[in-house]
Amino acid sequence: MDRYRYFIFNQRKMVVLGLCQIAFSTVCVVSGFIDGIFRTESQLGKTRAPIWAGMVMGVPGVLALFSSQRKNPVLVNVLIVASIISCVAILIVVIYSSLTLNYGEEEELSSAPVHVIHTKFILNKVVKGANVAMLAASICSAFVVLVMAYLGCRSLPRCSCYDSVTGMVSEGP
Repeated sequence: MDRYRYFIFNQRKMVVLGLCQIAFSTVCVVSGFIDGIFRTESQLGKTRAPIWAGMVMGVPGVLALFSSQRKNPVLVNVLIVASIISCVAILIVVIYSSLTLNYGEEEELSSAPVHVIHTKFILNKVVKGANVAMLAASICSAFVVLVMAYLGCRSLPRCSCYDSVTGMVSEGP
């Protein structure tokens, strides 16, 4: 019976963190679609890395919502593992958006008509804005994922702050 008892972390905090993580992953996926549609063709742009990484980033958010409702230590362990995998996906998005801020968008348009030059300029700014949005969302997402993993680790029976008698966090001096 003792192995199923564990500290129940704050439900409201995990719900808020889960919703924030889902929102950040949605921003990455939508910005990845914008980047993929409007970017000039390049080898790096063909990978569609932000779309796939954004989907991986959303998994800990969904697990946080489930773990806040169901007090299951296996689910909390899966949340911690998914958070670590999500950190790798966040690193991929940060590298991608940092590399593609200017990569492949500078072309020579001196002989093109004026409306084509204006259209290319606007699309260039849209792509750069999508990359900046991906960069900001992934940095914020890294903070949220690390907080979720920390709260998950504190709630497990193997944590040093866990009291096996009461099943709650032991208070420090």
